[in-house]
Amino acid sequence: MMKKQIALVKGDGIGPEVVNEGIKVLKTIEKYTDYSFEFKDAPMGGEVWKNCGESLPQTSLNIMAQSDTILFGAVGLPDIPQGVAEKAILKVRQDLDLYVNLRPVKLYPSLHDMCPLKPEIVENGIDIAVFRENTESVYAQIGGIVNQETAVNSMVYTRKGVSRIIEYAFEYVSRNKFDELISVDKANVLTVSQFWRQIYQSIGKKYPSIKQTSYYVDAFCQWLIRAPSSIHTVVTENMFGDIVSDEAAYLVGSLGMGASGNINPNGVSMYEPIHGSAPDIAGQGIANPIGTILSVKMMFEESFQDAYLGEMIDKSVEIALEKIRTIDIYSKYAQNNSQINRVNCTEMGDAVCIQIKSVLKK
Repeated sequence: MMKKQIALVKGDGIGPEVVNEGIKVLKTIEKYTDYSFEFKDAPMGGEVWKNCGESLPQTSLNIMAQSDTILFGAVGLPDIPQGVAEKAILKVRQDLDLYVNLRPVKLYPSLHDMCPLKPEIVENGIDIAVFRENTESVYAQIGGIVNQETAVNSMVYTRKGVSRIIEYAFEYVSRNKFDELISVDKANVLTVSQFWRQIYQSIGKKYPSIKQTSYYVDAFCQWLIRAPSSIHTVVTENMFGDIVSDEAAYLVGSLGMGASGNINPNGVSMYEPIHGSAPDIAGQGIANPIGTILSVKMMFEESFQDAYLGEMIDKSVEIALEKIRTIDIYSKYAQNNSQINRVNCTEMGDAVCIQIKSVLKK
């Protein structure tokens, strides 16, 4: 029996709704495998701040640190001070040293109609892994406002921080037998990017069989639109990674489809959908839970080292999407196709679990 304790951070808005569908997937897997899951709530976010004056209580952080992994929904509310909830996420990343942010971007065949690009641009599919450094740069919150006249955030890189994310990305490419690792920076302007590129090129010498390409971030953003099928593995710094991975997520139909992992390869990792708390649709049952379900897929692959179950979840999602969609991916094509039905959040989770069950019962 493989016992795993999972900290649940449901958060605000649609967070609880989508996390519940992730739990449903885990419980389905538990029923038909040797896995045994213990779930522990670790409250965090805007509602917590309203109730107790802090968005991340120490008790919640302790639960996360003592768990095998973390499943996170979303935080943020419109009626609280800006940045209050988001600082809780940054603190978790810093305190647990979640230095790898991995965002896969995959366009499922059944959702090609949702891609905003011309069909001929994406006819070969989109399947990209973006590795974002997750603890440094401007998000390290070094800086402040001086006399209400000047504001500063320092873009700080350390050799340790840059080296370990680049090394992790090279190892991923090598392990999966891919042929290229693209690095994204702004080395024509920023000294920190010149530092980044030097380290990328130095580490790259250990991987001579892997093609190594450096793009300026502005050039890469347009290349991501012009030829996304040619891009497979990308490594970049914190702020650029935030922007690039959000841009890429729109290519697959909806932010609701996006998953991510905040990974500490030697400790506890946190998995979350990339969408926000979407308080305007909270409680309506229409949120897309696929981003959370695919985050559970990543949990199995990265934290539990179980590639089979990760692939099985991915395939189950793909099969479910052939016949059903939530409102965010219910295009005119889907509306005019009698083979595709619109479903709510719970029904989407149920459909994926039915596919998982059918595979695991064999």
